[in-house]
Amino acid sequence: MASRSTNIKADEKARAKAAKQVEKAAKKEQSKGKAVWKLLNTGAGIAAGVLTAKALDATWKTATGHKPPNKPEHPDVGGREAIAWAALSGLAVGVVKTYASRRAATYWVKSTGRLPPGMPREAYQEIAQKTG
Repeated sequence: MASRSTNIKADEKARAKAAKQVEKAAKKEQSKGKAVWKLLNTGAGIAAGVLTAKALDATWKTATGHKPPNKPEHPDVGGREAIAWAALSGLAVGVVKTYASRRAATYWVKSTGRLPPGMPREAYQEIAQKTG
C-alpha cells in the first residue's frame, strides 16, 4: 500500500513538472511572438511614415512651387500655410500609418492564424456584433 501511494505521489510530481515545462515553453514562444509583432508593426509604421513624408514634400512643392515649411513657427512662414501644412501632413501620416499597421496585422493573422499579441479577440467580437 505504501509503495502504491508513493508511486502516485511521484506520478503527480512528474505531471506537475511536465505541466510547468510546457507552460514555460508556451510563455517563451509567446514572448518571441510579441517581439516579432513589435518589430513588424514598428517597421511598417516607420516605412509608411518616411514614404508618406517624402510624397507629401513632393506634392507640396508641386502644388505651391516651394518647399514645405520645415519650421512652421518661423515668422517668414504664413499662418495659413503653416496650419495647412500641419493639417495635411498630420492627417496623411496618421492615415498611412494606420493603414500600414492594419496590413501588418492582416499579414500576421494570415501567417500565424492568430491575432497579433495584445489584441483581445473579445473586443473584436463585440464590435462585430454591434455593427453586424
